[in-house]
Amino acid sequence: MERYAKVGMQELDQRLAKIVEAARKRPVSVYRYGAPWVWIVSQDDWQSALKEVDSCIPPGHSLALLKPRVEALLHAERALLAELAERHAMHIAPEAMMQLLLLQLLYAVPSEKQLHEQLNYNLLFRWFVGLELKARIWPFGQFSHDLDVLLGSEQAVRLLQRIVDEVCSGALAQMPEFSLNLALLHSWLAKHTGQRGSPDKHA
Repeated sequence: MERYAKVGMQELDQRLAKIVEAARKRPVSVYRYGAPWVWIVSQDDWQSALKEVDSCIPPGHSLALLKPRVEALLHAERALLAELAERHAMHIAPEAMMQLLLLQLLYAVPSEKQLHEQLNYNLLFRWFVGLELKARIWPFGQFSHDLDVLLGSEQAVRLLQRIVDEVCSGALAQMPEFSLNLALLHSWLAKHTGQRGSPDKHA
């Protein structure tokens, strides 16, 4: 007998109350478009299994190895990021948004909507940008506005390029789980240089 149950989105809509009740006894995995999407678990299971996001990230994970160097570069440019945040009334810490844009590049996330969705269930993404386990995800309107602010700043996009060049590029050869989308980065850069870039997958 499996330790968890599996249901699809249509079944979840039709039998929500019964599925939630069943999740009190064992976790339920909800599938969307044939792939795992979200888990339903009891409060006791959730609290006992996941006390802190940090406890879920293996120390040797590739992102754990990159994170200190990424944070160091962002910290060195904190004045630039703070000025952008103040001038454009950003809702979210610009460092977190820069880390999210880096995740979009590293994992070739095709759209900002999917990037936002990942934060709802991807503990690795939440940990990388500094979101606590119980923290609410930012509304999509605020999230999208702040991404646009950073992508509209040549200095911010150049900083992303620097992070990729100095921190990620050499290390990625030893980290096959990443699918670095350089075409997307070049399309962001092209908006500021006037050059023709690859189709923008961010929208």
